[in-house]
Amino acid sequence: MPKFSVVFIAPEEKKQLKHKILEAADQDEALRTFFDEEAKTFYSEDEQGFFYFKEDFFYAESPSGSILSCD
Repeated sequence: MPKFSVVFIAPEEKKQLKHKILEAADQDEALRTFFDEEAKTFYSEDEQGFFYFKEDFFYAESPSGSILSCD
């Protein structure tokens, strides 16, 4: 199964950088897992929250995160 490195800058005063290496079938599944485990406290815990997380994550001017394939 492919591995992905996911990094997210959380809107916190301390420990802002969240990072995980995840095994997932694809990038979307890796982002969903990361959202569920690390980021949903900053968004609503539903599909709309995940949508906003992904939108912030890939915002062209100032993205809140990065995902790379490790394979």
